[in-house]
Amino acid sequence: MANSNKSPEQFPQLSRRELIRLGGIGLISTSFLAACGTQSGLTSEKAIASIGIVPPIPTNEKADVTDAVLLRTAASLEYNVIDMYTTALDGGLFTGDYSGMAPIAGRFRDAHQTHAAELNSLVVALGGIAHNCANTRVDSLYIKPAFDLITAEGNPDLARDTVTLTHSLETLSAQMYQGFVRSLSEPKLRGDAIHVGQSSARRAVILAQVLNPGLSGVGPSTETTTAKANVVAVPTAFGSLSILHAAFGLPNADGVKTAIAMETPSLNAMIYEFVTC
Repeated sequence: MANSNKSPEQFPQLSRRELIRLGGIGLISTSFLAACGTQSGLTSEKAIASIGIVPPIPTNEKADVTDAVLLRTAASLEYNVIDMYTTALDGGLFTGDYSGMAPIAGRFRDAHQTHAAELNSLVVALGGIAHNCANTRVDSLYIKPAFDLITAEGNPDLARDTVTLTHSLETLSAQMYQGFVRSLSEPKLRGDAIHVGQSSARRAVILAQVLNPGLSGVGPSTETTTAKANVVAVPTAFGSLSILHAAFGLPNADGVKTAIAMETPSLNAMIYEFVTC
């Protein structure tokens, strides 16, 4: 009697389309058998095999973006900036040509502490709960990675990169308030938001001049060696809400630093009513 076992090489080659078709037939057959088993009361006894396990559908907490949520989110970013300045000051990162930034950074931090208190008082007035800590998503996505790059061993631009980070977060803060103005429902709150936002914008202008002094730091310009845009005090005619790109740390073989793309808090970074410190 001839041996009926064939090696895989003896089977005809199946095309990708045929394999997909056969797989679909298998799934349909399994579903059909499972349905029959249900009607016969067999699936409760696990007599019909099933493919995979369907996990329960997670339920998200109700999350409305109210005025209080927007202000709580703004307060959280204020604490991000406060913590950033504190880390830079406590770590002695303002050195060399940028050592004069230390007292300025202290004053800027004090201003953000005042803004955070103002925002939380507005939150409480709206019946919300004050939020007295940093936005964890902003910290994990932007600030911590930036500091890891800045403080890496051998970084020749430690102090300058630290100033770049302060400029980036002041700019991000100004952008956030500009974006929130159109979302806040009460006109007075819009005025409060733009008041705080313009303070961040002014600080960003000062820091831009620290990084790129003189007339070349006022309007858009390009760095000659890297062809990258320089940090400037007035980058566009109108305030930008686009993603902010900043580079930090040791340059690679081509002289390019690691870039981090930062954007203002969106729906997945809002400090909703159920979010606590």
